[in-house]
This record gives sequence, C-alpha cells and structure tokens, in this order.
Amino acid sequence: MSEVVETNKGGLWLGLMIGGAVGAITSLLIAPKAGSKLREDLMSTYRTWQDKTKEIATSVSESSKALAESVSQKTEDLVDTAKETAKESQHRVTDSIQAAKTTFQNN
Repeated sequence: MSEVVETNKGGLWLGLMIGGAVGAITSLLIAPKAGSKLREDLMSTYRTWQDKTKEIATSVSESSKALAESVSQKTEDLVDTAKETAKESQHRVTDSIQAAKTTFQNN
C-alpha cells in the first residue's frame, strides 16, 4: 500500500514540475522583454529547475537504496527462517523414522 502512495507522490511531483516549467517558460515568452533580459530569465529558470530536479533525483535515489536494503534484509531473514524450519522438519522426520524402525524391530 505504501508503495502505491509513494508512486502517486512521484507522479504528483513530476506533474507539478512539468506544469511549473511550462508556466514559467510561457510567462517569460509572453512578457515583453528585451532579448538579453529574456535569455537571462530563461537561464535563471532553467538553473532553478535543474537544481530542483537534482534534489528530487537525489531524494528518490536515497529512498530507493533504503527500500532495496530493507527488502534485502527481509529476504535474508526469510531464507534463514526457511533453513531453520527445513532443518527442524528434517530432524523430526529422522526421529520419526528412527522411532518407526525401533518399533518395527521390537515387534
């Protein structure tokens, strides 16, 4: 369930970024400005969005690493539990076979 929420948040951020970029560029292109001032504003907007994109990418990367580590640890725990259960089952089967042999030999 939390993975779905995280996915939806990512889509929301992407939509906000794209919408913001389109709105900023549109407002810059529509506003009457000198060419050099327009280029300066476009570069400023580009740098701002580039920085925000890097921040989001870093955040997503860190979250992905944490999730991968968590999944890896849980997988290792499950494997260990499965091995222990298999050993216990093997011992029970071996004990049962030995008891059956003993019973059969005594009769």
